[in-house]
Parts: sequence; C-alpha cells; structure tokens
Amino acid sequence: MINSYFILSFRTLWRKKSFSLLNIVGLAVGIGASLLIFLVIRNEMSYDTYQSKRDRIFRVVTTFTSRSTGEKWRHSMVPAPLASAMRRDFPTLQKVAVAEHIGGAQVYVPGENGGEEKKFKESGGLFFVEPAIFDIFDFSWLYGSAAELKEPNTVALTQSMAEAYFGNYKNAIGKIIQLWSYRVPLRVTGVFKDLPYNTDLPVRMAASHATWLRIDDHERQTREDWRSLSGGTQCFALTSPEDDIGRLQAQLPAFVKNNYREDADQTTGFNSLTFQPLKEMHLDKRFATVKDDSLSVTELWALAIIGVFLLMVACINFINLATAQSVNRAKEIGIRKVLGSNRRQLLKQFLGETALITASAIILGSIMAWLAIPYLSNLVGKTLELNPLRYPSILLFLILSGVIVTFLAGFYPAIVLSGFNPVAAIKSRINIRPASGISLRRALVVFQFVVAQLLVIGTLVVVKQMKFFREEPMGFEKEAVVLLDLPSDSTLKLKYSHLKSRLLQLPGVEAGSLCSIEPASHFGRFTDFYYNNEANRQPYSVKRINADTGYFNTFRLGLVAGRYPFSDDSTREVLVNETVVRKLGLRSAEDIIGKTVAVDNGSRKFPVAGVLRDFNNNSLRDEISPSVISSDNDDYGTLALRLNPEKVPATLKQIEQIFTAVYPTYIYDCTFFDDQIGNFYRAEAITAALFKVFAFLAIFISCLGLYGLVSFMVVQKTKEVGIRKVLGASVQSILYLFSREFTTLIGIAFLVAAPVGYYFMKKWLLGFHYHAEIGWGIFVLAIVLSILIAWIAVGYKAIRAALANPVKSLRAE
Repeated sequence: MINSYFILSFRTLWRKKSFSLLNIVGLAVGIGASLLIFLVIRNEMSYDTYQSKRDRIFRVVTTFTSRSTGEKWRHSMVPAPLASAMRRDFPTLQKVAVAEHIGGAQVYVPGENGGEEKKFKESGGLFFVEPAIFDIFDFSWLYGSAAELKEPNTVALTQSMAEAYFGNYKNAIGKIIQLWSYRVPLRVTGVFKDLPYNTDLPVRMAASHATWLRIDDHERQTREDWRSLSGGTQCFALTSPEDDIGRLQAQLPAFVKNNYREDADQTTGFNSLTFQPLKEMHLDKRFATVKDDSLSVTELWALAIIGVFLLMVACINFINLATAQSVNRAKEIGIRKVLGSNRRQLLKQFLGETALITASAIILGSIMAWLAIPYLSNLVGKTLELNPLRYPSILLFLILSGVIVTFLAGFYPAIVLSGFNPVAAIKSRINIRPASGISLRRALVVFQFVVAQLLVIGTLVVVKQMKFFREEPMGFEKEAVVLLDLPSDSTLKLKYSHLKSRLLQLPGVEAGSLCSIEPASHFGRFTDFYYNNEANRQPYSVKRINADTGYFNTFRLGLVAGRYPFSDDSTREVLVNETVVRKLGLRSAEDIIGKTVAVDNGSRKFPVAGVLRDFNNNSLRDEISPSVISSDNDDYGTLALRLNPEKVPATLKQIEQIFTAVYPTYIYDCTFFDDQIGNFYRAEAITAALFKVFAFLAIFISCLGLYGLVSFMVVQKTKEVGIRKVLGASVQSILYLFSREFTTLIGIAFLVAAPVGYYFMKKWLLGFHYHAEIGWGIFVLAIVLSILIAWIAVGYKAIRAALANPVKSLRAE
C-alpha cells in the first residue's frame, strides 16, 4: 500500500514538473536557510559544553557601582588577591584558580648548536595560570602534567604550538622559549592537546602564574591591592557536588565587605561579586570573554525567529502553489472518488505527495547549506560544520523539520483537494469559495510579506547604523593612520625616539606619536581623579592616556581652550577633554586652564595646559569617558604614524625596512587604525550581513508565493479575461486587474510590518549610546522595494494572461 502511494505520488509530481520544481525549490531554500541558522545557534550554544564538570564551574565577575550616580561597570576581571582570599574564606570550594590572559606576545626559540633563532608572534593564546586551572577544566596531556607549573619560569604548550616551535612535540620537553623583547625564559614542562575552537578559555601557551608574579615588581607589591582590576585576571572556581551555589552567592557580600573595606576607605563606589556559571559565560554580553566573539542572546532569538518564519513562509508558498493547482486536478479527484477512493485515502495520497516533495527539499536544502557553509563560516568568523554523524542534533533538526513542514504545508491542500464533490469535479465545475479559499490565501500572502518586509526594514536599519559607525565623526581622524607595536624591553625602549625620528623623515609620513593607546580603544587604565588641590577624589574615574606632543597632530585632535604642551619634558603638563570640564561643573573650558589635577593616589599634581574637544575614546556603543592625556615615556608601547594617503603602499615598505633595521630581533607588527575601530562593531557587521542574506531569501520565497497566487487567479479568471478582451479591454487594464490584487496585499502587509519593525529596531538602536535615526525614508524604501520586486516576480504570468487569445479563453471548460 505504501509503495503504491509512493509510485502514484512520484508519477503525479513527474507529470507536473514545473509545479513540483517550484515547490521543491521554495521548500529547499526555506529548509536550507533555517538549517544554516540552526548551525549558527548550535555553535554559539556549544561553547565549553565538552567540559565534564561544566555544571560545577563558575567564573567570579565584578560589578562596580558609583556611589554618586549609581552607574554600573561590569568586568570579568578581579583584583589580584581575590583567589587567595577565596580559597581561605570558601573552604568548601574544591578548586580556585587564576588565569591571567596576556594575549599577544613575541616568542623566541633559541637555535640549537649555534643554529638560527626562530621568532613567532602569538596572537592571543598566552595565559599565566595557576596549576589548579587544569583540575577545573578538561585538558588532555600528551606529556607532563600541571604539577611542574607551580615553579616559576615554566610553561606548557599545545601540541600544534610545540610542533611549530620544535618540529615534534616530544622534542619540546625541557627546551627553553623566551617571551617578549626582554626575553623572559620559560622551560617547557608539558604538552597538551589543542583545545576545541568552541571554548572561552583558548589556552595555547600556559605559563606558570609564579612567573607572572616575578615579571613585574609593581605586580608583586600590589597583589594585596583590592582596588585595581588587574589586566586580564580571571578567577574560576570549581564547586563540590554537594555545594549550593545560591548559598555561596549569599556569602559574597560579606566577603567583599571584609576584604575590600570600601566603607572604611570611603571609596567612590562599591564592588559586588557574582558566581557566573560557565554555561552562561559565552552568551552573557555583560561580562567580556577572552575571545569576545559571541552573538548576544537577543541576536540568537532573532535568528531563531527568522529561521521559523522562513520555514513558515516556505510552507505558505507550498500551500499557495498547491491550491492554485487544485482546479487542474479536479477531474482526477472526481474519478478517484467514483472508483471508490474515500477521503482518508485521498488525504494519505496528498500528504504522501507533500512528504515526497519535502524529502526532496530536505536533500536539496542540505546540499545548498553545505555549499554555503564556507561562506557563512567566513562571515561569522566561526567554524561551522554540517556533519549529522558527529552532531546528531543536526539529523534530529532535519527530521523534525521534515515532519513539521509536511504537516503544515500538506494538511490544508489535502483537506481542500480531498473534499471536492465528485460530480462537480468530473464536470470541471469546481469553485473554491472566496470566503474560505481566496481569503485564506490572501492572508497567507500577507503573512509572507509581513515577514519579508520586517526583514527588509531590519536590514535597512542595521545597514544605516553600520554606515553611521563608519561615517560619524569621532573627534579625530582615523584614516591613513598605522599603529606599530614596539618592544617593551627597557634597553630597546631607548631607541623609540630614534625610530620615530627616522620614520618622520620619510616623505610619505606626515606625523607620528609615541603613545600608550590610540584615542579610541577598549584598553586603557581608569584611575582616581583629584582636582585643584582638593583632598577628596572626584566621584568618578578618568581614562588615562600617555602620549608625546605628536599625538594631537597625528590623530588631529581639536583644541577648545588653552594650548598643547610645548614639549615632553618633566613638567608633565596635561590636557583634559570637555567631558572632564562638564563633570567638574565648570562654566567654561577656560576655567580649568592653569588649575592642577592629579591621578592615581593624588601624590603628584600637574597643571592643565589645554582642553581637547571631546572625542569618542570608546566605541560608539558607549558614552565618552572623562580623559586625561599626559606624557610618560615608560608607558609607551605604540608608535602611531599618519601617512600620506596617496603614498601608503610605498611608505609601508619603507617603514618595515627601517623598523627591521632598528629592531632586527623584533617581529614587525603593523595595523591600520580604522581597521581596529571597525573591529569594535564586528558583531553588528555580522548581524547586518545575516539580515541581508535572510531578507533576500524571504523575499525570494514570498515571490514564489505570489507566483502561486497569480497562477490561481489566472485559472479562476480565464473566461473573465476573455470576455474583457472581447469587450475591448486593453493589455494594461488586464495587468491592472492582476496587479491590483497583490499590490493591495503588499500594502496591507506593510501596514502591519512598519510599526512592528519600528518598535523592535528602535529598541535595538537604544543599545548604542550614539546611533542613527530610523527616519521615514527607510519605510518608503521598504514598501517600494517590495512592490517592485513583486511586480517583477508576477509580471511574466500576468502579461501572458493579458496577451492570451480570448477565443481560447472563452472555450476553456
């Protein structure tokens, strides 16, 4: 019986190849798109799920609240002494360990037996860790163990890194590598397998934390300082199976009070700590991760909803096309009923046809998704895989999608087709009543275009915001500025000025500056701030930037009052931005000129030489921070150069040659400032690209649905068109007859999509401190695009009906 249903279904679909192809392609596009969305969501939710103890791993995160304004700053960093104090005050915790993320570093591998030294640039996998981190997280050791990492100047490497340095990971054990230009020696004591890509602790080089405490005397002196959030220090805890995390969380306020002593010291704000579950860490955008590459929960929900809508639009498209063909199958259905087929058998037959189409669509959609994966992986910067054998959830998704699509797309057409009166069907007198058939079809088309126009509106808003990011003045000029990473060794620092002067002699270099950070940066140090000999610190922190006098010309920073410092001498005149003036409550920028300010502990006071026009010292998501710019040779680590835009390629070659000549042992590392700023908005760029792709797919599927509607109308109005033409109707009037129908439906869809789209996209824009306005132009463009695309989609069918011979139309039975 099942075999006969299959054969009949296959024959029916084969006879109507164009109809079947449209259905299969429409469903395949919807299924393929939803599968890609599923892969993105599955990937985002898979981070660190391979950890065997993931339900008991927590990260300690910090929230700082200003006493005066109530503003909150959230950090994944913790003060240096926190881990030791937590081991003491929380004895039930099985393990507590610090992982200090350093990020990039130059690595030197000394040559053997007088061989040439190797140099490497480690981009982001360098951590200084306590040995207990290997008990908290799962690491697979190929050689050695974490025990030896208790000693200073020891390191464990991943297999790939050990092989890159020494050819074979077994050759790495006992060898010495050196970090940075001041050559910190590290002895390789172990090798572990490379961690999966979907981890938020991407350790490639694990140096002992004891080494970190030796590197900097200041770090050792301040490890009992509870005020400073040290660099990339993250603290992880492993609870025992019987621990109640709620009970531990309730103890944290007392822990903070006993150790931070904020009330006694009358601090400007107060800290609170939270045990953040590992399983929430990747998607919780409030607290940064090392990679900081996740999509937000809101964005994942938006993608999931888009995926569901695309499947629904594909199903609606199928329903429209199937019911549009129903009149053509009237005689077939009538004959089947006369020969004894009951409605249940016909339902099975039509659902079987739908299942066959859906199965074909799943195969085709999977192939489409497989072909698109490399492009999508490159777009989102993640490794996406379509491997049902490795990831059974993919197979389950396809099976469930097939069952749901078969039911949603096939049930209504099967009910309509199987319900025809056999006598009327044989006599070709089938008429699907407007009250049910056409009204439902109209509603379905309206829904299709509501989804499509929502995506179009969302895409236009996101693209406009990305354009705003690119074009909005930030208070400095970012184009044609390159940033050179400089060696931090004290002896090599002596050549900073020499390197700068040589590079400034190049005809393609217009200006240059030695600095700690560039004007807009996620990095930087926030310090206490004192004004005009006042004993009490201000109730906010300032962002401190250290730079020489070339900084202002290199980045073209504007001055609103006072002057630039005359030189980089020891008087250390400073500049502040306008935000400092406003926060101090001064009437004008001139009022602060000549006054003194102090940072850190307030022991040294410096005169204010000038006030800089406000510039965005963070991304445009955040408001401008109060900033103080001073000179400090010891803090410089970057050389910024403004280039002549017409001579960039030739100048870059000359810069590299001079840099290599001055620092032959240091790897040349150059980045463009505008590229760095563009990376601030990588998540939004991904969102914009995804919206473009899925908006196009939604419109494509919706246009197939419109084609089905026009096909239905052409069949239903065959005689009407013939009579109109006999009575003198023009081709234009016939086109209007068909276009009026779907243009009205698109207009109704727009009336629904416009306010919904405005509400959600306005809410999305409010996540940025600086953002574009939506404007009425976006909605005009959305409706015009929808109508134009729809006219193009149905134009062929409508024109063919308008040009048909009226005699043949009137003879149609």
